[in-house]
Amino acid sequence: MLLGGRRAVAQNAATSSAGGNFSGVVLRRADSAPIAGAEIWLISADQHTVADSAGRFSFVHLPPGAYLFEVRAIGYHVHDDTVTIGAGQSVVRRFVLGSATATLDTVRTVAAARQYISPALRGFEERRLSGNGGHFIPDSVLRNNDNETLANVIREWIPGVTFSGPYLVSTRKQSKGPALTISRVMDCYVAVYIDGVLEFRAQMAREARNPEELRAMLPDLGRMNVSDYAGVEFYADAASAPMPSASHCCS
Repeated sequence: MLLGGRRAVAQNAATSSAGGNFSGVVLRRADSAPIAGAEIWLISADQHTVADSAGRFSFVHLPPGAYLFEVRAIGYHVHDDTVTIGAGQSVVRRFVLGSATATLDTVRTVAAARQYISPALRGFEERRLSGNGGHFIPDSVLRNNDNETLANVIREWIPGVTFSGPYLVSTRKQSKGPALTISRVMDCYVAVYIDGVLEFRAQMAREARNPEELRAMLPDLGRMNVSDYAGVEFYADAASAPMPSASHCCS
């Protein structure tokens, strides 16, 4: 898978049999109106819920510990955060999401398809137009987000992936152990190719001897500037990916 995988978070061992509660409200930044239907994902507990018509949500009877969670709604920027729940404690939070506005064409013109000099980018464009699978972020989208990081753009445009810190992982598999430690069920890190050159693959994560060595291997997409790239290509599995890579990031 291209730049891909999903994150996990450490959950402290419960010191008491008493569970805690986590609740809150999701509002729109423009006018503080509730966002009904917003999805809240408590990642480390693998629990989902949606906000009601008043934008409110709740999780109950949670084991004490630290949780990573995600708040998202169609048309809004994703919000990632953490919360710590104590035994018998009720935590209430308020989340304000900004609109992820898309710039629409006011005038359409017919012109010849863009011709790339780079063989890699020509291949990218051929695969994008073929309709044979994969998810693509073309140059036109990247140029509208030149001041962002690749992590932010991929989070908005590519389904089936998320982030463990700044590292891309698949949503298909979550680690049950502490974040960025070698646990029995590891994050499904996404293979990353830049200009056709392998930068990272999941096998490397399995070969890491300790968390520090794993961090040194993983591509930090939070530090990669969109302005340095001309296309992003992602495949959910190796069977659907073009050879030799399962994902690409073309500069």
